[in-house]
Order: sequence, then C-alpha cells, then structure tokens
Amino acid sequence: MYIDIEYTPNPNARKFVLEKDLLSRGSKQFNSAEDAKDDLLATSLFKIDGIDSVFYFSNFITISKLENDVNWRFVEQEVKNVINENLSYFDKQEKGDLYNKDDENLRKIEEILNETVRPGLAMDGGGLEIVSFSEDLKLSVKYHGACGSCPSSTFATLNAINNILRETVNPDIEVIAV
Repeated sequence: MYIDIEYTPNPNARKFVLEKDLLSRGSKQFNSAEDAKDDLLATSLFKIDGIDSVFYFSNFITISKLENDVNWRFVEQEVKNVINENLSYFDKQEKGDLYNKDDENLRKIEEILNETVRPGLAMDGGGLEIVSFSEDLKLSVKYHGACGSCPSSTFATLNAINNILRETVNPDIEVIAV
C-alpha cells in the first residue's frame, strides 16, 4: 500500500496518510505500549525504537517519537513496514462517546468543532476529543496525535476554541486542555 508521509508543525511527529480509512468514525490514541496491548497495529508500532505515541484518525496514523537521537529516516521506513505488514489484521473499529450526546450544547459544540477546528488539526496530524462538559460550562478537551505534544495546540488552538465557543454557544464556556 502506498503511504504518504507528511511533516507536522510538531518536529517530533509525522503523519502517515493511507489509501484507505482505518476508522469509520472517532479516533484512537495510544500513549504507551501498555495502552496499545489490545490493538495489533499499535502494539507492532510501539516495538519500533523511539516511538512515544500512536494516533489513528480516519485515513492516517500520526506517530510521535521521543525527543532523542532517533533518526526520523529510520523511524519512517520502519513505520511504513509495520503498517504494510499489519494492515490486513486491523479491523475498522468505532470509538464510543465518553459523554452525554443528548445534551444540546454538546451537540452544538461537536458540530462547531467538526466544522472549524478538527479539520485543521487533522491536516497537521492531530485530533481533539471532548472529555467532559460540566454544568458550570467547563469543557475539558484532550489533544491527540501531533497536537498532543505540540505547544501551539495548548495555547493558540485552545484560545481559538475558547473564543469560537464563547461567540457561538455561550459566553461563559471555559475550555480546558487535560
């Protein structure tokens, strides 16, 4: 399978774009080999020296490496090999939601994030998950993929999300990265 490698704003992450979708919806984030123990592809990827995290979304996999002397050239080729060796074993899986979809504010927030924020994050090899939304209007989000360890995601993007949601949903919403 042809795999295109894209650079991300995070120098320790690369986006591996595939010819077909891995997931029909949602995303998956693995921050350790232990997290990945039930996923054949992610487990195989963590066997590569220097891998720090693995993120699946739609038709791409973002790999983050440790900040060390591991050469991207080596890691990129190994990742491509592992994907090609294991892709046939990877079933499309859907991720369940961790919060109440009946909440009208959450449906609106999801729609806004899907239209305004997530496409840009995906282009950079990352994603955004809503973790919780409290009665006092605190929205907890978690960045994944290349965005998970990128300083700009926790500052600029978070401010942008705050501003967008305050203008479109409720001026008292506070977005917190967890």
